[in-house]
Amino acid sequence: MTLNKSYPTKNLENTENETNKTNVTLEHYTVKKYEELKYLQFDIVYNEYVKKHNRIVTEMLNLSAKYNLSELPKVIVTQPDMGTGYGNRISAIVCGFLYSLITDRLFFIDGYNNFEDYYEKDFDHDWKIVTNLYENKNSTSRYIHDYNIYNDFQLVTRGNISNEEITSHKILYVRTWDYVCAPITSNPHYKKWFDKMIPDYRVFTAISLKLLRLHPNISKQVETFANNNFNDYIIGIHLREKKSPYNMIIPVEHYSQAVKMLLLGMKNTNITIFVAADSNNGRNKLVNSLREVFNSHSNNSINIVHTEEDMDSPNPVSFRNTGSEVGALIDMKLLSLCDDLLITYGSSFGFTAAGWSRKASRQRGPFVVMPIKNSKNDLLVIDKVWVWGAMSNEPCMYLSKWLIYYEDEETVRVFKTNPLWLHYSQCHWPQDINIKV
Repeated sequence: MTLNKSYPTKNLENTENETNKTNVTLEHYTVKKYEELKYLQFDIVYNEYVKKHNRIVTEMLNLSAKYNLSELPKVIVTQPDMGTGYGNRISAIVCGFLYSLITDRLFFIDGYNNFEDYYEKDFDHDWKIVTNLYENKNSTSRYIHDYNIYNDFQLVTRGNISNEEITSHKILYVRTWDYVCAPITSNPHYKKWFDKMIPDYRVFTAISLKLLRLHPNISKQVETFANNNFNDYIIGIHLREKKSPYNMIIPVEHYSQAVKMLLLGMKNTNITIFVAADSNNGRNKLVNSLREVFNSHSNNSINIVHTEEDMDSPNPVSFRNTGSEVGALIDMKLLSLCDDLLITYGSSFGFTAAGWSRKASRQRGPFVVMPIKNSKNDLLVIDKVWVWGAMSNEPCMYLSKWLIYYEDEETVRVFKTNPLWLHYSQCHWPQDINIKV
């Protein structure tokens, strides 16, 4: 795969300046010392878990015939929907692993058969290696989340996930498209754990940086592209056209204008604009729009770049998305390395990228470009929000609106004790759930 295509624009003030490249490694990308230490306690817990998991699973496999039901360890099993995109899959995996840590259960993934082709694998979390043990012992199970069919938000938000009823089940399943574990950061039973392990409550960032480290072959491609193309200040844009909520559109010009706003007052800076999209046509439209806006930009040197991934090629894994699995991961990780992000409303891809980086430790999140109706009249609506800035790089949670409207008053009250609840709620409305307004 050819990785990059760039469109340099002219710096009229100083055409002889060479572009300054930023040396990139994914583990320590422009990170201050205090940021490197921020998740030190969680890293220790993660490493201890890896040792425990490997030890117990080895014992289970070596002594499988001797295990009785009472001896089988309790487990969390995440079932990511492989037909969806990475934003949905990664959120499900992060939530499942979080639940396993706070309940002291082993963590497994059911259905991600080629996980090790894309990520480093510190422990064998493939459910199929032990599933027969649990099936043969007639282990009882329970869902915490089952897509939009069932979500026990009362338990997650204010209950004890290690209570007697829950612990009676050997298997707890997590099946979701959403960042449904966000309310557990409001749960008073686990406040001390979060305060100690992830004090800034960037749960997605802390977990994804350990559990979802890219395979070295993919990581090398990301680092090579960044070293060859990323400059002093990088703006990342993710354009999602195939998933526009409610048959609305987002003019590519809105992304270009938002970039122009970000560059107001900036002078003598080498700038990279990295573009990712879900189709070749969308990517080309956005690149052309950016070139029109910045072709005569007189204050900075601007380089517009993107990978050469064929976004129209069929994806044998995700039937809802085109382009290769590796190409999607490379785009997502490159977006995560950018200084500022412009993402598309209603798409989890951009929010996942925002949280999958040590840069997510900063307070401000990505800028979100909103869809409009395909009508000139829509531009005249004075209360229409076209672009807004997220308050965090944590993924949003579209089912939070369901929680707020349908759960009991106490569950909603506890959920709103989390300072990030406003951020979590800024997702699109669930289209297949009837929410009363």
